[in-house]
Amino acid sequence: MKLHHRRILLAATALGGFAAAPAMGQSVAQGSANDIIVTAQRIEQRLQDVPISVTVFNQDQIDNNAVSNIKDLAQYTPGLQVNNRYGADSTNFSIRGFTQEQRTTATVGVYFADVVAPRGSGASFGGDGAGPGALFDLQNVQVLKGPQGTLFGRNSTGGAVLLVPKKPTDVLEGYVEGTAGDYDLLGVQAVLNIPLADTFKVRLGGEHKERDGYLRNIGNLGDGRYGSKGMGNLDYWTFRASVVADLTPDLENYTVATYTKSKSNGTIPKILDAYAGVLSSGIPFGDMADAQYQREAAYGPWTVSNRLPDSQSTIEQWQIINKLTWQASDNITVKNILSYGEFRGKTNLDLFGTYFLRPDVPYGTETSGSQVTGFAFTHINPYTRLTNAQSTFVGELQVQGVSDSGRLNWQVGAYSEISDPLGKSGVQTATFSACNDIDAYDCSFQILPDYIAPGVNGYFSFGSINGQLSKTKFEDYAVYGQASYDITDQLKFTAGLRYTWDKQTTDVQQLRPRLAQGIYFCGSPIGVSNTSGTTVTATTPFPISTIYNGCHDIQSKKSKAPTWLVGLDYKPMEDLLIYAKWTRGYRQGGLSIFSPDTTQPYDKEKVDTYELGLKASWRGVVPGSFNISGFYNDFTNQQLLLGVQDLLPNYDEDGNLLPVAPPSASIVNSGSSTLQGFEAELNLRPFDGMRLGVAYGYLKTKIKELVAPTFAPGSPYDTVTLPNVGDPIPNAQPHKLTVSAAYTLPLPESVGDITLGGTWIYTGKFRSVADGCPTATTPGCPFANPGAGMVPSSNVLNLNLNWNNVGGMPVDAALFVTNVTKEVVILNINENTARGFRSGLLGEPRMWGVRLKYRFGQ
Repeated sequence: MKLHHRRILLAATALGGFAAAPAMGQSVAQGSANDIIVTAQRIEQRLQDVPISVTVFNQDQIDNNAVSNIKDLAQYTPGLQVNNRYGADSTNFSIRGFTQEQRTTATVGVYFADVVAPRGSGASFGGDGAGPGALFDLQNVQVLKGPQGTLFGRNSTGGAVLLVPKKPTDVLEGYVEGTAGDYDLLGVQAVLNIPLADTFKVRLGGEHKERDGYLRNIGNLGDGRYGSKGMGNLDYWTFRASVVADLTPDLENYTVATYTKSKSNGTIPKILDAYAGVLSSGIPFGDMADAQYQREAAYGPWTVSNRLPDSQSTIEQWQIINKLTWQASDNITVKNILSYGEFRGKTNLDLFGTYFLRPDVPYGTETSGSQVTGFAFTHINPYTRLTNAQSTFVGELQVQGVSDSGRLNWQVGAYSEISDPLGKSGVQTATFSACNDIDAYDCSFQILPDYIAPGVNGYFSFGSINGQLSKTKFEDYAVYGQASYDITDQLKFTAGLRYTWDKQTTDVQQLRPRLAQGIYFCGSPIGVSNTSGTTVTATTPFPISTIYNGCHDIQSKKSKAPTWLVGLDYKPMEDLLIYAKWTRGYRQGGLSIFSPDTTQPYDKEKVDTYELGLKASWRGVVPGSFNISGFYNDFTNQQLLLGVQDLLPNYDEDGNLLPVAPPSASIVNSGSSTLQGFEAELNLRPFDGMRLGVAYGYLKTKIKELVAPTFAPGSPYDTVTLPNVGDPIPNAQPHKLTVSAAYTLPLPESVGDITLGGTWIYTGKFRSVADGCPTATTPGCPFANPGAGMVPSSNVLNLNLNWNNVGGMPVDAALFVTNVTKEVVILNINENTARGFRSGLLGEPRMWGVRLKYRFGQ
């Protein structure tokens, strides 16, 4: 890192109020909601005193429900959803319908120990802190709903997820834990806390977990790079070291270092429906999809066909965080936070799950990728061997204060985030191609004469291979301030203002050969950027590094905006809070690298959020808590991923007709939408040992206005596919309900505590993508297929049995079963009715495991 990247100030204070957490088979804590401490406003507060809708999970809840990836938390959190189209290692979040389109910045920030997670490079999904290995030895996980841009580092429109690790303590303690289960599940976890002195404490921990994949691959080319473990397997190591040094009675230095490495074969979609007889460009895709569908159906629902022998999803990430806290006086606290981290990822995945055999190759006899084609797959670029490679430096200075009377609380500060590329990263994407070796552009699919379409020349390869390299730099700076004033003992007024400056700079190199013509093009997709096309002879075979070096396109995009919060809190009694607030949220503009117009800039988006909430807790005969919040979001200039096509002829400078550009997609700002709904959470302890929890979230989204984008000069594209005004926003779940119960048996202390728990999760149907063929008259559609872009509803039941202090010993045992009823859960949809099929990612089937933990020390 350069020296000027280190000199950073950040003042962050977080606004927040939390709705009570669902039970997840265990109570949120052993006490009531009044006992839960959160840091949603960057200071420690009671959950019920914070005016933000928040869901909280403690470590027991995470363990008892076998949550091994942060994506699994979305099951239990109304309003929280994940997109894991690129596997569990590359998950990004959506809160209240604010989804992240491919290669845009995150709508939900993930923070570990108060620091935002390292970015990915943008070449593919990855980074932003949603990988495996982060969910052990935590104080809690806090899901903050709604814009948090005033006090948290990186601006976002959806919300924030806070991972709060346990700090070193002043006692010698620790534990060792082992886990085993079906799918060859094996795991080990250990933590050791050592107080080396009264002023110097250390906490060390690590975890390793591996499990075979839940997706059975029946393709004959192998599961992927990491052996015959199935698709969707787990295999990760993670380590953490924390040190607290009290330099003086008023000066604390807290350092956390983490390292994670995960490797798996990745997950791919499954063919959900096939439509025999459907043709596309004269090719009977429907028949080929139907043949695959019938093969997979014979082996059960969790069956896929993998056509990439080197399929993989791999990440390596490390981060060092240092927080220096100075108690300057009884009324003023100063915090300086510095962090540096690196993220590297590798992704080779089929994006549609299609496995179309060459007609003259019987199923089970295929031995080469050149015998199997599909719609699209993404692959590591041979010139970088990384699809993500990025470093992130964060600096923050917070100054927090309180008046002598205690009525005024304030925070001010400044923030800086510098994310530099670690060299080049990139992918190669093949569309409609069968590849034996994509690195050498050995891609073709010769088919029998009765399958040949006009102009195809005997090959089912539309010549669409993209080679892409990029280096991306992000620079983000902000200053802010926020204050709360107690007008009376019951009424509080809060106001905050933040101003942010963001910049993205990208150097993109794209190479798009057309295999049939022996021509390559710089830029995307047919020579827009640098050259109109150059013929490649036998003496200059693909790939050629000098061709890449001549295909640079360097652009930058700046955006800036104020964000704010204005709110009122009213507490008519100690355990009742009523709040109202208006929050402005903002997400930076950027560059849609690898989009049709090379590096296409898109602008910032903004949202005005209006929220009313009530938080109540009580003791008495049936103690409990009830939290509810209603919200309305006015969302404008939203960043949408829209399909684009080349339907009109294009000519070069000599008047020669250029080849038709294949369909693509680009990020554009278009129109406005509304997102409104409510979330309610109830926790009860009806009698001794019994704990109940119910959480429900309702979300209604609607596209109010759409503005068709204009294409850049020279772009081959002339037609954009827009969603319909009045449609819901894709990937916004309208209904989610969780019901949890846990009962601790009344047994003597010498036996230990035995608790039976369970959680039922209902997710209503939602739209994943627009229907490709809403009517039979839609151009290119063989028939009407309304609702094809909808994900069906699902019901999932998880059960657990926990025996703590077995026989009075410091030993805990647990048995857990997830998805007890073997519900087939569809996570998203690839809608391709016009080409004869639909596919989608599947959630996990029923799984079980046992866990044994030995605790030592105090």
